[in-house]
Amino acid sequence: MIAKQLETVLSSEAAKTEFSHRAHADMVQRFQSVREFGLLPRGRGKNAQHLTYKEAAAGILSLVADKPGWGGHAAKILLGLKPVGGVDVSYKGAATFGGALIEILQNEDALDAILEVRASGSEIYTNCHGRGAITYVAEGETRTAYYVGALATSLTGRGAEQGFDPRSLISSAIKETVFFPSLFECVAREMRIQYPDHAFDHLIDPDDDELERQKEERVHRLGITAGSNFLNLAVDTQVTWPKEETVVEFGDRRLVLMPTTKESDTSIHIDLRAAQLGSGDAYTLINRFLSLLTWCDDQFCTLQEGSSGSRFPTAMGKRDLAFATAHHWAFARQMPASKDAQMALALYRQGRNAEQNYLVAYAVLSYVKVIEVKYRKPGKPGTVAEAKKWIEDNYQGFRDASYLAPEIERFEEACGNEPPPQYIWKMCRHAVAHVSEGYVSDPDDFEELRRLHVAADVIRGLARYFIGEELGVSTSIFDGT
Repeated sequence: MIAKQLETVLSSEAAKTEFSHRAHADMVQRFQSVREFGLLPRGRGKNAQHLTYKEAAAGILSLVADKPGWGGHAAKILLGLKPVGGVDVSYKGAATFGGALIEILQNEDALDAILEVRASGSEIYTNCHGRGAITYVAEGETRTAYYVGALATSLTGRGAEQGFDPRSLISSAIKETVFFPSLFECVAREMRIQYPDHAFDHLIDPDDDELERQKEERVHRLGITAGSNFLNLAVDTQVTWPKEETVVEFGDRRLVLMPTTKESDTSIHIDLRAAQLGSGDAYTLINRFLSLLTWCDDQFCTLQEGSSGSRFPTAMGKRDLAFATAHHWAFARQMPASKDAQMALALYRQGRNAEQNYLVAYAVLSYVKVIEVKYRKPGKPGTVAEAKKWIEDNYQGFRDASYLAPEIERFEEACGNEPPPQYIWKMCRHAVAHVSEGYVSDPDDFEELRRLHVAADVIRGLARYFIGEELGVSTSIFDGT
């Protein structure tokens, strides 16, 4: 059984439970997290590598985490839980909860005897995280072996199981995952096909020095600490993106960029603790970064939902999207010091994103607002008039310098007898911003949408002309600063 097969099996079984509302991408994210903790094979060559029993157990335990990005963390903690009362009363004499699950997977007698396996990642004891329990039949009676964190030394000593009441130390509310024998039977069946005679017991816990070396190198490269807390966000984009995991310095913070893979989509990450930022401020910083990339490449870039709380950057679930990558990706830009430039870039990306999602009316309004940025003076009247005048004064210069000759020709044909600056202001800006008596822009009307798409091509170009000429923002991905 390889990792992809186990992923499919667990997805299928989970679909029969409360996980049914989750997409397959949920399991993909869980397994990626497990890989980050070195509990599943990593790398192209190892994707086809058969799983050990320990790796299969780790994949199963990743289901316990409420958020997929915590799957690896949950698996690592739960695998290492110690038996209450010591190994003498542990299921099959296993030294850990993970060891007991390995016995269940590779030993038919151990599997046949269990009734259920319970696991929780909740902090339910005074000094430990997580718990496990295996209920089984032995000598005609039902018994339960309990497992707690290694720090709960008072519970792991010999004889501690006597009189042990698991409920007396449990918090008022916890989340717990229950695994029934049928799940282990399904996985074990596939594992027996892999190891029919159990001749490869040495593979239960391999010592992979190379994997550890790679993990340590990544930890150092990304600046990961024991207290790291990553915000992980998917990115829907066609801007040029690095082909390998890349660290970028921006706004005096470190951003981690991950490329799309067969299992995950483009994503961006920031260690909230290292950056000393709340998630809201981090989100804003990332938006500033993406706005600059949108401007440089003139392509859409939309920040999607994600997760937080993982120690490692966690890749987001795969979505089918084509975009440009570069083998040697270079970035050398500073955040624009001008508030006007920051606002203009944000509005420009907003317009690009709106166009990509067929919100053309909103795109038109965003592009015109780019020009209004320069004239936003608190309490000053005539802001609108000044922006309108800028369009009147600069339209011809933009027209002469523009590379949009076909688009301009179609646009000016649509203007009819109306001068283009007046058409932009009256028939585009006012039409989409207001439900006016003079002109009502119906967002459901096909002809109206087509008209606005023709106008948007030109108004977008005018906004780019404004940002470059009036605000002095370069389109180069590296400008020497």
